[in-house]
Amino acid sequence: MPTREKWEVLVRRDDFAASEIRVPVLAELQPGQVRLEVEKFGLTANNVSYAKFGAGNMIAFWNAFPAPPEFGRVPVWGFVRVAESRHDGVAVGSRYFGYVPMASHHTVQAEVTPRGLLDTSPERAFLHPWYLTFQSVGEPDDLDDFRALLRPVFPASFTLADLVERQAAQGAKSLIVTSASCKTAIGLVDELRAREVGITTVGITSAGKKAFVENLGVYSEVATYDAFESATVTAPALLVDFTGSAKVLHAVYQQFAPSLTQGVLIGFNHPDPGEQAPAGLPDPQPELFFTPMVEDATIGEEGADAYYARYHEAETRYLRHLASWLAIRHGQGPADVAAAFRSLADGTQPPDVGRVLTP
Repeated sequence: MPTREKWEVLVRRDDFAASEIRVPVLAELQPGQVRLEVEKFGLTANNVSYAKFGAGNMIAFWNAFPAPPEFGRVPVWGFVRVAESRHDGVAVGSRYFGYVPMASHHTVQAEVTPRGLLDTSPERAFLHPWYLTFQSVGEPDDLDDFRALLRPVFPASFTLADLVERQAAQGAKSLIVTSASCKTAIGLVDELRAREVGITTVGITSAGKKAFVENLGVYSEVATYDAFESATVTAPALLVDFTGSAKVLHAVYQQFAPSLTQGVLIGFNHPDPGEQAPAGLPDPQPELFFTPMVEDATIGEEGADAYYARYHEAETRYLRHLASWLAIRHGQGPADVAAAFRSLADGTQPPDVGRVLTP
């Protein structure tokens, strides 16, 4: 494969608007290692969350790809090609999808698995295998850019839909979704519609995004944060919170707690997030939803082949719907990568735009 320019984007941990572009020194490969060239990756609010909680006690995301003091290498998910290989079972040119730093290249200690590669590099051993798995993938098609954006987050939509479907079968009547404009929330509700789950969905969003969310046509009702008291919520109800905001959670609980049977915390899309459920909420106490563990449990129950067949069918269906309203904005090179990350961090990217970057 031709040699590609090498670069990495380092972001200041205390100021996401500040970044530096550097030329990394790539060490000679050791036995069992492979060098991956990053082909393309999507940037979403999920990547900003990795940076916000990089030093946190749930997952120390900054430790995945260590950086010089005061800086961090922001994790992204993307398509990669094997540029060099010292592993007999990994061919140069092979294509995968996985978890890499915001850079042109990434080196892993590889272990071949039935579905791709596992990164066994000691410095990343603390991560759940979900973050260490590189899925073997085919050549690009018409949905490739949408996969780059959504494959990291649609598993959350999909496994949450399983949870809501089970609750609906047990009598739940309403689902309240905060940060209703985020793509994971939309994916959840779209999946429930595709499964024809009989539950009313109430999306709560900002006033500026209300028209966008309504025009999607996936929610039964859309309300704003400053006027959701009149939303139609029939008990028993579930809450899935994508904001991570104590203020939002307290307000929603104050209004709807008597109707709630379960609260789920999964996102951190608002600027005042906290890693734990805020204190002082009435029952039912909200529970943290960690997608990799839920996915593991589901695979254990139904088997990997059955699960992935079901998942990929749903993912393809959602991506085709997504392609009908989401505009892909491309960028190339480290300067575009840094600018795209800044726009997500400061909240200026429109909800109907997705950023896909190539080296």
